[in-house]
Amino acid sequence: MTPKPGLNFGKLGGKAGLALALIGLVAIAFGWNGAAGQISTLAQLPYILSGGLIGIAFVILGAAMLIVQSNREDRALLEAKLDLLAEAFLEGQGRAPRADAPRDLSGLVVAGSASYHVPGCRLVDGREETSYLTPAEARGRDLKACRVCQPEQATTDVTLR
Repeated sequence: MTPKPGLNFGKLGGKAGLALALIGLVAIAFGWNGAAGQISTLAQLPYILSGGLIGIAFVILGAAMLIVQSNREDRALLEAKLDLLAEAFLEGQGRAPRADAPRDLSGLVVAGSASYHVPGCRLVDGREETSYLTPAEARGRDLKACRVCQPEQATTDVTLR
């Protein structure tokens, strides 16, 4: 059986759970009404068993279906948010240059908190807030050259062809 395009079977669990809980409440009401019309306890027992216990079973089943449906909706919402997060993470892995980054980085260094680095240094790669300056400006700010990327050698190592 193929579902109709306009019919959403995912939401039927909550509606069916609500319907079962209401049927259970009606069964409890009929059992109570039948038991109330009898004077003898032995005569009330069939009404309590048939209406009361069956009604309670329907109410519990309906409540369980409502809880399961709520969990399904929460899970679907969480999966959608995780998909958005994964998509944003994968876009960030592309390492596309930010709009505020200069197009030509030759001769420039990246200022860190205590040192300066070449633009591709792993210690500053991926930082949100970076500022680009010349090595002379970096030394003027009392920043030390990075010991990992060694920007002084990178800017002075020029090979002629």
